[in-house]
Amino acid sequence: MLSQRLCKAALALVFAENEIDRKGHEFELQTTLEEWRQAHQQLRLGGAPESPAARHPPAIERGFNDLEIHFQSMAQAVEAILERSTPKSDRAALAQLLHHEPEFLRRMHALVGLYEQDARLHIQQLQWLGLIIMSVILLTQFALQLLVVRPAVQIVGREIERSEMKYEHLIESMTDGLVVFDPSGRVEFANRRFGTMLGYDTEKLLGKPAANFIADPDRRRFSSMLIAADLGIEPVDLLLRHREGQVIETIASPQRMSSLEGTPQGLMLVVTDITLRNSMEKRSRQLLDQLAHANRLKSMGTMAATLAHEINQPLGAIANYAEGALSRLSSPTIDPLELVEPFVKIRRAAHRGAEIIRRTRDFVRNRPHQITLESINDLVHEVEELSRIEARQRGISLELQLDSSLPPIPVDAIQIQQVLINLVQNAFAAVEHVEQYRRRIGIKTGVSVSGDLEVSVSDTGPGIPSEGADAWFEPYMTTREEGTGMGLAIVRSIIEAHGGRICAEAGDDGGARLRFTLPWLAPELPDSGRSAKTEAVCHG
Repeated sequence: MLSQRLCKAALALVFAENEIDRKGHEFELQTTLEEWRQAHQQLRLGGAPESPAARHPPAIERGFNDLEIHFQSMAQAVEAILERSTPKSDRAALAQLLHHEPEFLRRMHALVGLYEQDARLHIQQLQWLGLIIMSVILLTQFALQLLVVRPAVQIVGREIERSEMKYEHLIESMTDGLVVFDPSGRVEFANRRFGTMLGYDTEKLLGKPAANFIADPDRRRFSSMLIAADLGIEPVDLLLRHREGQVIETIASPQRMSSLEGTPQGLMLVVTDITLRNSMEKRSRQLLDQLAHANRLKSMGTMAATLAHEINQPLGAIANYAEGALSRLSSPTIDPLELVEPFVKIRRAAHRGAEIIRRTRDFVRNRPHQITLESINDLVHEVEELSRIEARQRGISLELQLDSSLPPIPVDAIQIQQVLINLVQNAFAAVEHVEQYRRRIGIKTGVSVSGDLEVSVSDTGPGIPSEGADAWFEPYMTTREEGTGMGLAIVRSIIEAHGGRICAEAGDDGGARLRFTLPWLAPELPDSGRSAKTEAVCHG
């Protein structure tokens, strides 16, 4: 609990052996005290600051009154320790803190018990209401099953079948060879044209190592492409060896194969004859675009079908349990306790459905916190690609102004992209109601006046108020009806965790500009074109 953390931090501060340790423990104690106070205040108000007494039964209110004495005594003791008057006064304050902390915990435990009793009473009252709600849910579920889910599954199934047929027809009708290698360099897939080019049946190529048909001069080049992080977009010359021994000069267009989670899965090559170099380069790019498009359709169709199938299972379970509960209700001697088990199973099935959705979302990003050297411009480009379709649909111009001389910086790439996506999404909402020709959002990278890396996202929306912009970064603060108010608070937490700062200020075009800096050991860069920012609200 926070009270125990408070005591530990106070002990560490009072008995610190040097000034450096004292400063660290003093910061920890101050931070813990603020968290403890905020948590106590939120629990005390119970979500109704205008009338807290109306929110609590008398027993809970009395429990809060008994707890308040020990809370205030402990807070005063911590404040006395933070004043750092004398060692003797620090130990006296520490003794006061340790004296009240056990009683605070005991009364807090009793208060939690009162909350549990009150919650059980509410649950009993809500059980009957749950019967009515479950009936409505059952009817709604049946309607969804008949009118939405079943037709949707049929449509998705037809689209998957059509997409797979189109994909297979496209691959086999290619006049160029196509081959996919796994990470070890063995053939995972090859079309008919690639097998004909090398004198093999396609089935006999599967599982063979690339060394069997990559000519000796280009084996090192192929090995580099197989493990390269960035393959580029330009075709490369590649010498292949025919089954009968002759060398075939080709141009190979490489493309990295990745899983839905973004994990590298191997290498794809579209191979054309070098004698058709000028014409085949254009055809190869067109075929790659078509393949990528068909692959996206197939992947999205597969995901939609899987999601519809998995969600249908917990929905069916909810329907069955609800129907069983309704059957029991028809009995004149129904015992309400008999309905507890069906409702527990309904809740379990609902949680399972939520878990399916959570897994579907988490497959996009499922990795621990990791700091790596990243190019901020590359991160901005990836965010721009993710936001490009939505910007086009909304009629918004998304403009980039990136400093190409910026070296890599140690950051958590996923978290910084999350910051950028949040800022871009806020900018989308800001320009939504302005004239379409004025809907512009700009992302700029560069070096700040202090020498840190700086990124800004600006829009042409209504701008920020002259006062109160500081509240933008507070939790639950939002200007949109559908907003949660957590976006900018999360952004601030991520930037501060990286040792940076975030600011909100008026933009050049009358809109708003949110910019953040990240510390780094940057080389000497020219100061030309830099100007100090004014009237900015900064956090860091």
